[in-house]
Amino acid sequence: MNLSKNLAKETEKVSKDLNSVESRRDIFCRLATSRVEKVAYALDILSKLSSRRSDYTEEDIKNIKKFLQSELDKTLAAFTPANETAKKTFVLKA
Repeated sequence: MNLSKNLAKETEKVSKDLNSVESRRDIFCRLATSRVEKVAYALDILSKLSSRRSDYTEEDIKNIKKFLQSELDKTLAAFTPANETAKKTFVLKA
Protein backbone atom coordinates (compact mmCIF):
# COMPACT_ATOMS: atom_id res chain seq x y z
CA MET A 1 0.00 0.00 0.00
CA ASN A 2 1.42 3.32 -0.99
CA LEU A 3 0.16 5.83 1.57
CA SER A 4 0.60 8.85 -0.71
CA LYS A 5 -1.49 7.17 -3.43
CA ASN A 6 -4.13 6.24 -0.86
CA LEU A 7 -4.18 9.77 0.50
CA ALA A 8 -4.61 11.17 -3.00
CA LYS A 9 -7.45 8.74 -3.68
CA GLU A 10 -9.09 9.55 -0.34
CA THR A 11 -8.79 13.30 -0.98
CA GLU A 12 -10.25 12.91 -4.46
CA LYS A 13 -13.10 10.80 -3.12
CA VAL A 14 -13.81 13.31 -0.34
CA SER A 15 -14.01 16.19 -2.80
CA LYS A 16 -16.32 14.20 -5.09
CA ASP A 17 -18.46 13.08 -2.16
CA LEU A 18 -18.84 16.62 -0.87
CA ASN A 19 -20.65 17.46 -4.10
CA SER A 20 -23.10 14.60 -3.57
CA VAL A 21 -25.51 14.18 -0.70
CA GLU A 22 -23.60 12.31 1.98
CA SER A 23 -24.40 12.70 5.63
CA ARG A 24 -21.76 13.76 8.12
CA ARG A 25 -22.15 10.33 9.71
CA ASP A 26 -21.48 8.61 6.38
CA ILE A 27 -18.37 10.73 5.86
CA PHE A 28 -17.12 9.96 9.36
CA CYS A 29 -17.69 6.21 8.94
CA ARG A 30 -16.00 6.10 5.55
CA LEU A 31 -12.96 8.08 6.68
CA ALA A 32 -12.67 6.32 10.05
CA THR A 33 -12.81 2.91 8.37
CA SER A 34 -10.10 3.86 5.90
CA ARG A 35 -7.83 5.38 8.53
CA VAL A 36 -8.24 2.56 11.05
CA GLU A 37 -7.45 0.05 8.31
CA LYS A 38 -4.24 2.00 7.54
CA VAL A 39 -3.24 1.91 11.22
CA ALA A 40 -3.94 -1.83 11.38
CA TYR A 41 -1.83 -2.36 8.25
CA ALA A 42 1.05 -0.33 9.75
CA LEU A 43 0.85 -2.35 12.97
CA ASP A 44 0.93 -5.56 10.95
CA ILE A 45 4.10 -4.37 9.21
CA LEU A 46 5.60 -3.46 12.59
CA SER A 47 4.77 -6.90 13.99
CA LYS A 48 6.73 -8.56 11.19
CA LEU A 49 9.91 -7.32 12.84
CA SER A 50 9.34 -9.94 15.54
CA SER A 51 9.53 -12.83 13.09
CA ARG A 52 12.89 -11.80 11.68
CA ARG A 53 16.20 -12.28 13.30
CA SER A 54 16.11 -8.71 14.46
CA ASP A 55 18.30 -7.58 17.28
CA TYR A 56 15.87 -6.13 19.80
CA THR A 57 15.58 -6.13 23.55
CA GLU A 58 12.68 -6.26 25.95
CA GLU A 59 13.43 -2.59 26.68
CA ASP A 60 12.95 -1.77 22.97
CA ILE A 61 9.58 -3.50 22.98
CA LYS A 62 8.60 -1.73 26.21
CA ASN A 63 9.48 1.66 24.66
CA ILE A 64 7.53 0.90 21.48
CA LYS A 65 4.50 -0.19 23.51
CA LYS A 66 4.68 2.90 25.74
CA PHE A 67 4.86 5.22 22.73
CA LEU A 68 2.04 3.51 20.82
CA GLN A 69 -0.18 3.41 23.91
CA SER A 70 0.42 7.11 24.50
CA GLU A 71 -0.49 7.97 20.91
CA LEU A 72 -3.63 5.81 21.10
CA ASP A 73 -4.66 7.44 24.39
CA LYS A 74 -4.22 10.93 22.88
CA THR A 75 -6.22 9.96 19.82
CA LEU A 76 -9.11 8.51 21.81
CA ALA A 77 -9.08 11.48 24.20
CA ALA A 78 -9.71 13.75 21.22
CA PHE A 79 -13.13 12.08 20.88
CA THR A 80 -14.11 13.01 24.44
CA PRO A 81 -16.49 15.96 24.41
CA ALA A 82 -14.94 19.16 25.79
CA ASN A 83 -17.53 19.46 28.56
CA GLU A 84 -16.51 16.06 29.97
CA THR A 85 -12.85 17.04 30.17
CA ALA A 86 -13.77 20.43 31.64
CA LYS A 87 -15.40 18.72 34.65
CA LYS A 88 -11.94 18.02 36.08
CA THR A 89 -11.20 21.22 37.95
CA PHE A 90 -8.86 22.05 40.75
CA VAL A 91 -10.47 22.93 44.07
CA LEU A 92 -8.43 23.98 47.08
CA LYS A 93 -10.21 23.13 50.31
CA ALA A 94 -9.57 24.95 53.55
